[in-house]
Amino acid sequence: MSRIVSSLPGRIRVRDNRLRHQARLDILEVELGKIAGITELQANARAGSVVVNFDPGQVDMAFLESQVDAVVDKALDAPLAKSKRPMKMRVNRYAKVGMLGSLATSLALAATGQKRGHAVAGGLFVACLGVHLTTHRKSLLR
Repeated sequence: MSRIVSSLPGRIRVRDNRLRHQARLDILEVELGKIAGITELQANARAGSVVVNFDPGQVDMAFLESQVDAVVDKALDAPLAKSKRPMKMRVNRYAKVGMLGSLATSLALAATGQKRGHAVAGGLFVACLGVHLTTHRKSLLR
């Protein structure tokens, strides 16, 4: 599938939203660097694009477009190493899951008339809420 959005003599622009991931962009730059005739690469992760500058007298434009398109497909299909989330983000995720679970449990126990269980589940909800609020304490009072 062609992701070439602009093609002029001496310049090809490739754009795909998945190129906003820096690791994919790095893979693409390495692979494009191996193609003969390319003189310069300008990658932009924020735009998800790469501008390929080449010497039009040295290489056929149609052939280069097909090569670039194949390399882009290969780079976009390449598996990426999972980035490990920071500990703070993982703890916050568990706190949010704990809040959802304890809230549902607390409401179910309140509906069945089990006051002690309702109070314990409510206490667990408040503890998880405390973790969540501590995680976001800097942005609470902006």
